[in-house]
Amino acid sequence: MRLGRTFFLFTRFLAQNIKINLEYKADFVIMLFSGSALQLLGLMFLSVLYSRIPPIQGWTMWEIVLILASIFFTEGVVSFAFEGMWRTMRLINLGDLDRFLLRPVSPILQILTYDLGVHGIGNMVTGVILFVIALGRTHIVWTADRILFLPVLIVSAAAIRTAISFAANCSGFWLTSFYNAFPLMVHQMADFAKYPATLFTEPIQFFITVILPYAFIGYIPAVYLFNKQAWGALAWLVPVVAVWCILIARIVFYRGLRRYDSPGN
Repeated sequence: MRLGRTFFLFTRFLAQNIKINLEYKADFVIMLFSGSALQLLGLMFLSVLYSRIPPIQGWTMWEIVLILASIFFTEGVVSFAFEGMWRTMRLINLGDLDRFLLRPVSPILQILTYDLGVHGIGNMVTGVILFVIALGRTHIVWTADRILFLPVLIVSAAAIRTAISFAANCSGFWLTSFYNAFPLMVHQMADFAKYPATLFTEPIQFFITVILPYAFIGYIPAVYLFNKQAWGALAWLVPVVAVWCILIARIVFYRGLRRYDSPGN
């Protein structure tokens, strides 16, 4: 019952945010295309890189494009549905968190759905288009388990990205300055997930697999889909990693909430 009510409230909050953003149609259209434009710049860099050099460590350009497509799509889902997490520090510093705490609704749900990222739609569309194109240029043996894995990956990867970014934004409970670069730095670390982890040094591989498990939203699932390593089945740990990240983010939020000083108005 509680899960059903949470989903119901999430859809209502999302619908209201869509109505608010559609009120300013020009801004809506600009933000819609800005997401796609930014991601296409990264794809152009990749095409130039592969025009100069052969496949990198056995990874072809279109295999990496498939990784990028999944990253773009899940990033778009997170931006579109949970953009509110980037307002966490503002809510803390201005004392606006008070009204969320007084309502009989999870404050985390209210924060995550506080805003909507229209540019996320562009990211999702770009991700789908690139995924379809890359599928025609790569070889994946589509068994039943790999077909089932795709929706599991999308949901889990979106949960991992949301949980990590939300936990980073909760640093506002401890770092009280109005401009805090820590969440943005953590978010930028996700760029490591856009490429095979073996391209980086072992410390970085450990960091993006264990500390900030971004490798589970790109590289490790790709290893499984392309059957490149015997350990590729570890990709099925993605939902476990997602649950772990969600639990950590929840703990960070409620620990930080103990430090929150209400303005009392």
